[in-house]
Amino acid sequence: MKHRFWASYLLAALAFLPLEPMISTQVLATESVYQLAQSKSAYTQYMQLGYNETRRRNYRKALLNFQQAERLRPGDRYATAAIRNITSYIQRGRNRIAFVPGRPGRVKSAGTRGSCFQAGQNIIPLTPTDKEAQRTTAERPTFFFYVPQTSTTIQALEFVLQDDDSSEPLYKGTFKPVGQNGIVSVNVPAERTPLQIGKEYSWTFSMICDLGNRDKDSYVKGTIVRSQDENLSLELNQPSTDLDRAVLFATAGFWEDSLRTLANLRRQRPNDPEVQKYWEDLLNSVEIKEVVNKPLLPCCTVQK
Repeated sequence: MKHRFWASYLLAALAFLPLEPMISTQVLATESVYQLAQSKSAYTQYMQLGYNETRRRNYRKALLNFQQAERLRPGDRYATAAIRNITSYIQRGRNRIAFVPGRPGRVKSAGTRGSCFQAGQNIIPLTPTDKEAQRTTAERPTFFFYVPQTSTTIQALEFVLQDDDSSEPLYKGTFKPVGQNGIVSVNVPAERTPLQIGKEYSWTFSMICDLGNRDKDSYVKGTIVRSQDENLSLELNQPSTDLDRAVLFATAGFWEDSLRTLANLRRQRPNDPEVQKYWEDLLNSVEIKEVVNKPLLPCCTVQK
């Protein structure tokens, strides 16, 4: 009886407690969600406006929009990459296109020279830097390498794409040597597993002069990561030329897409001076000046 009395008393007392703290908490939570939604919406709008102005080549207006987006999301990788590259366009003046990696720097000795290759016969990977992974939007990207003319007979070229979580390569191809100096490209075949978004993959490209002794190989290594920028995708869906698309990819920090787009244009329009100028500007911006006038070679076909 005594317990029932106290239980009834406590329930009655709770009924008269003020509801303001609970209501205030609900209001604050609602405001936080609203502010978050507003911030996301504003960020998206500024990024899309920035890409739109980039496509129009209004670089100063584009920069202002990307800066506004970065203020809403400090350190955002898409906004910061766009700011870096747009600033480079403005500073370089006459350049049609440029690329500024997040961690600039190229190690000239990135290629290891085997004992059957002479000095100056190193492979040059067409990548913006050796200090970070190149970025792509592609499920199955394309890799570009300058192959020098050698005094030694090359027996084969080899490309390996590795998922570091697996002992088996994601893709391994052995190709016939090209017989001249120039730029070769390796496509990951359609039947191979696509790259996962946000995951980093390692690659190796080798020139083999002795299949019986792979210690003599000349090779280069690097990494690549697939990313996705929804705001860039929306802008790419708008009517635009391939040159516009190359500029948008470079602005957003997607090196592989920009280089692949321009390489395809060079093959389609080999005598177009405007295409050649874009190609030169992109490679010069990352200090790969020695290959800007090298031919794109018909390679690589997997050996049977």
